[in-house]
Amino acid sequence: MTLLKFFRTDPVTGPDYSMNELLNSLKDVVFSVSDGDQLQYVNHCWETLTGVSKKDTVGRVLTSFFHPEDISIWQNALHDVAETRLSQLIWVRLVGPDDELRWCEMRLQSMRAGSLYPISATLCDITPQVRKEEVRHASLRSLNGLIRGVPAMLFRSRNNLSWTMEYVSDGCLEVTGYPAEQLMNQSQLSYGSMIDPQDAGYVWTAVQDALNNNTAYELKYRICDAEGKRRTVREKGRGIYSASGQVLGVQGVVFESDSQ
Repeated sequence: MTLLKFFRTDPVTGPDYSMNELLNSLKDVVFSVSDGDQLQYVNHCWETLTGVSKKDTVGRVLTSFFHPEDISIWQNALHDVAETRLSQLIWVRLVGPDDELRWCEMRLQSMRAGSLYPISATLCDITPQVRKEEVRHASLRSLNGLIRGVPAMLFRSRNNLSWTMEYVSDGCLEVTGYPAEQLMNQSQLSYGSMIDPQDAGYVWTAVQDALNNNTAYELKYRICDAEGKRRTVREKGRGIYSASGQVLGVQGVVFESDSQ
């Protein structure tokens, strides 16, 4: 966005009123900085986002509002603008008066050909999206921690005779004797090759029946572990389908059965 390229800031009268009114109606922050990164202009949304009035903002150095770790991001973006003369998109954190952090997406560009300053920029508050992502990552970390404590192998595989694994949990080691990374997408070692040949046909047929009927399944069969020992395992799973009903794969859990 380059609206600031088209309005004049007069030190006496200020910006043209109609343009100022337009900028103040926007839901994103619009601002400009001069040499030394001093803020020349901010629209009304700046006050809403930062909690700092326009009066207390103009004349301050922009980076004084940044989280200290993000100042280098701004400086690198300025260097790229100077080198390429193209706008740059960055993420920075603003620190409010109450020390609350706001994640913002900023697009900055030079306002004049042949000169880096003044810089115009827009700020969009993306804190809600970032927090959702942080919550998702925290949930995944918690889930992974839970899975690591379960003596079972959670899996997602392709629907082929090799049961090619796209994901297996760390419990794979306890169930099969193989570490998880050795089973995922490996052509030399497949989970299907570990299933006792006398049980392989039964496993395939039972899973295909469940997939065709879109039902869960529970199986009991034998595998040969990493040390060559035969183990009896129990598997519970169901199919993964596309929106059109096409089978995309299988997911479930395998754990060692008590009975041999």
